[in-house]
Amino acid sequence: MPYAIRTATEADAPTIARLHLASYRAAYRGLLPDAFLAAYDVSERERRWRESLHDPTRTTFVAESGSAIAAFAEISSTGELKALHVAETHWRQGIGGALHARAVHALKAAGLQSAVLWVLNGNRRACTFYEAVGWLPTGETRHRILRGTEVTELRYRLQWP
Repeated sequence: MPYAIRTATEADAPTIARLHLASYRAAYRGLLPDAFLAAYDVSERERRWRESLHDPTRTTFVAESGSAIAAFAEISSTGELKALHVAETHWRQGIGGALHARAVHALKAAGLQSAVLWVLNGNRRACTFYEAVGWLPTGETRHRILRGTEVTELRYRLQWP
């Protein structure tokens, strides 16, 4: 199915919030406790996305399939791929790869020489995807407490000539 990639606007916040939660729950099912995943609230996510879409140090891109947003990616001016989420119904259809390419292009265009991202330890689908498009694990980890649940994340780096 054809899709278009564009920069997100504040009007996209509710849709991005719903997609974020659905994608998060699908991707992390079995990696994080069910109660943890269920506790996320769409209004809280929408508030966070409204703030992020107004933050001049962040850029969010959305990929539309037809008239619906099927994926989003967020980057920061510091060179971090902060998020890349695809609706489960669009997994393995190339939309994530195209959106990733758009995000990396924007980072390069900003004059950055490399980028980093963090992946939840155990998220093999994400690790496989990122490694296939050139990201390399740095060996660094970070441990965080999210809503009372300890998570470990793995750091990846992408460098370009």
